[in-house]
Amino acid sequence: MAEPAVRKHRTIAGWPVARVIAAVLLTAALVWAAWTTRTVVELQQRRIVSVSLSRLVEDFVAAEARNGGTPEQSASRTASYLAAVNKAVAEFGQGGTTVLVSEATLGRSVDDRTADVRARVARAMEAEHDRR
Repeated sequence: MAEPAVRKHRTIAGWPVARVIAAVLLTAALVWAAWTTRTVVELQQRRIVSVSLSRLVEDFVAAEARNGGTPEQSASRTASYLAAVNKAVAEFGQGGTTVLVSEATLGRSVDDRTADVRARVARAMEAEHDRR
């Protein structure tokens, strides 16, 4: 009669293979759960704000019309103003804040940061004027 075959159980460092695979899968699931939780929390902390660029430009054009000056001076101030507006809006966009042009929003469900942008632009324009 033939002797029954002796089955050797495979091991990794003395642990059964099935148990090692289960531990690796459990560890991977825990790392994935931690990453997912962190990502969801970061998304919940994001904010959406709006800025009325048309109001800002209207106010600047009106002030520029009252200011007078040569066309070259006006063009230089306009370029500086638009650069300052772009920089101020970009600063709001840092840190995960989404900035919408208020003309593109359909309701008042987002914070309006036009006054904040106007203040930042005014400071930037004053700083540039002081450098000259």
